[in-house]
Amino acid sequence: MRTEVYKNGVLVEVIKSSLEESKNAKIEFIREIASLTITTAGLDEKTQLNAIAGIYEPERCEAIKSYIAACRNEYLRCKALILAATTNDEADAVQFVAPAVPENL
Repeated sequence: MRTEVYKNGVLVEVIKSSLEESKNAKIEFIREIASLTITTAGLDEKTQLNAIAGIYEPERCEAIKSYIAACRNEYLRCKALILAATTNDEADAVQFVAPAVPENL
């Protein structure tokens, strides 16, 4: 990972991160994307807790739990790839692929 520093619109410095710093930053970014994906699907914390408690009809509860599990699995897939990366470019290239949102959420 690299950080470009600009002053008055002019590139003045490029700071290269260590591989470990790049990995940690990318994992945190993927974690945020996974969380955002879940909430963007309409699954705020209250809805998630209601699904866990079984307040909704069983089909909806299962759909919610399955979608969250799919997002978590994608996060774990990305994390494993990032941790296995041997260069900053490999770590940066890992992309979170959001699962399709079920219709009955």
